[in-house]
Amino acid sequence: MWLKLPRSDLIGLNQLDYSNEWILKGLRKRKANYSMVICFETWDPTRIEQLKKFFCNPPEQIREEYEDHRIYIYDSWDGLNRIEKMTGELKPVTVETKSGLQQELDGKIRDLVQCLNIMDSTLKKYNTIFIIHGLILDKEVGILDKERSYLLSALRKWALSKDLIRTNSIVILIGGNSSSLLNEELRNLIAVTDVEIATDAEYLNLINYLDGIFQAHLDDKCKQLCLLAVKGLNLHQAEAILRESYTIKRTFDLEEIKTLKGELVKKSGVLEIEDPKEGFEAIGGYNEVKMFIREKIVNVLQNQYRAKKFAIPLPRGILFFGPPGTGKTLFAKALAKKIQLPFINMRTENIYSKWLGETGQRIRDAVKIAEQMSPGIVFIDEIDRFGRRTSASDSASEETRRAFSQLLEWLGNPNRRAIIVGTTNKPEHLDEAFIRTGRFDYKIPILYPDSAARLDILRVHLGIPDKNGENSKPRLPLEMSEQDFMHFINNEVVPKTENYTGAELEELVTRAKRSAFERNAEKIGTIDFEKSLKSFRINYEERKNQLETYWKLAEKFTDDAVFLANITNKI
Repeated sequence: MWLKLPRSDLIGLNQLDYSNEWILKGLRKRKANYSMVICFETWDPTRIEQLKKFFCNPPEQIREEYEDHRIYIYDSWDGLNRIEKMTGELKPVTVETKSGLQQELDGKIRDLVQCLNIMDSTLKKYNTIFIIHGLILDKEVGILDKERSYLLSALRKWALSKDLIRTNSIVILIGGNSSSLLNEELRNLIAVTDVEIATDAEYLNLINYLDGIFQAHLDDKCKQLCLLAVKGLNLHQAEAILRESYTIKRTFDLEEIKTLKGELVKKSGVLEIEDPKEGFEAIGGYNEVKMFIREKIVNVLQNQYRAKKFAIPLPRGILFFGPPGTGKTLFAKALAKKIQLPFINMRTENIYSKWLGETGQRIRDAVKIAEQMSPGIVFIDEIDRFGRRTSASDSASEETRRAFSQLLEWLGNPNRRAIIVGTTNKPEHLDEAFIRTGRFDYKIPILYPDSAARLDILRVHLGIPDKNGENSKPRLPLEMSEQDFMHFINNEVVPKTENYTGAELEELVTRAKRSAFERNAEKIGTIDFEKSLKSFRINYEERKNQLETYWKLAEKFTDDAVFLANITNKI
């Protein structure tokens, strides 16, 4: 059953008061005559409505400067309209025929070139604010190359126009893809202003408003939890999922909000929010690595007051490197679970685009959202996709170079709140500037498990509890006692799995389970593991050479001598 919208909600949609600082920042550029064209980078529909409301009723500090301005707005569907200041209503712009009569052309002038010609004379004659939004460049749909050419020519002309300075007119572009819409020259000529997704105060303002509408009677603690749950979403998205949560649960349910938020973020194709279910107890072996992470990373993050007292900086970047299948991703997720921070997965395979400028825009959007949701773990798998600068010989190389530069800038940003955890199988492919101290605090090798680690990994996947009674996997039915079975595993299986990865050891257990299932046994026996071992093949000589290579890489990249000595003794 759907929730009926309260009457007070229908008449109070303009009661929300969000910060206008992003608009004022752009207007300061205009006032300084830096450019008559301002570009606000945001797709948030709430911000677009806020911009229109701002100019319909300018705040006190700029009212005298802008209260007499005419306001026009264009988008490809509604065409060119004039905004009535008193009501905010859109009135289609009309054109004159040769006979002098007014003709509304079905009420809408949608042709961009015609619109630009009309507004050129208006901007030069009258105090005018002209807002353009919703433009999409080429791809399968969007403005045509001819229209883009006219648009760029108009913006270039208006950017430093003395006529627009004289009339105090402004042209405003608002949208999320300015880098693909504008060329490099135009981005330097106009005032490009990044719009913050939302401040904590704005989220809280929204939550208080909806709390009043739905009479949920949230206390301050619940409001703060809701605020944390929606961080990273733009205002439109935050309002939508709060309303949907109340519709489904009749309250602002935190778990429902997190689920809805995860679905929204995933639609970007670049970021995913995950909730790790398993901690370090699910990772067999690697005790030296676990101890190092607990001492150097977890301990600092869980005792930030003491760390601050000793002026110890919080960890900001961690690089796990090693062969495929050794558990690098598991370590990253276990860390997020241990320190109770969001796990934000940056899908590197979805970032690159064939469209010029779109790769950079995707990275900018991903960084903005990740920073808004932080402190959190931002996980970048196969970070070597970005980690090397290239010479720009073609458009694809140029996109790669820009992606490298953007990620390098983010890694080096002293105000970065996100903890970046990267993984790579090829650390030697990373640029020196990318992995130097200050960008990644720790470079941790995750190599092939030693005999003790292999025994522990097999124990985990058999569901046998450790000495502390912890067990993260389902307990499997075994044909002998767990102690006797582990004795068999230690003597007969572990010696035959040298240089297996953790993933391969897990598969070894899976094949043993299938064997027991296929022979209609009630329990898993030693015969099933013997069969599993016979069916599993790896190139032992190749693995041995790989281990030697990764050990040399560990000596090159790992700069903690004590940790390096500890893992040396285990190889």
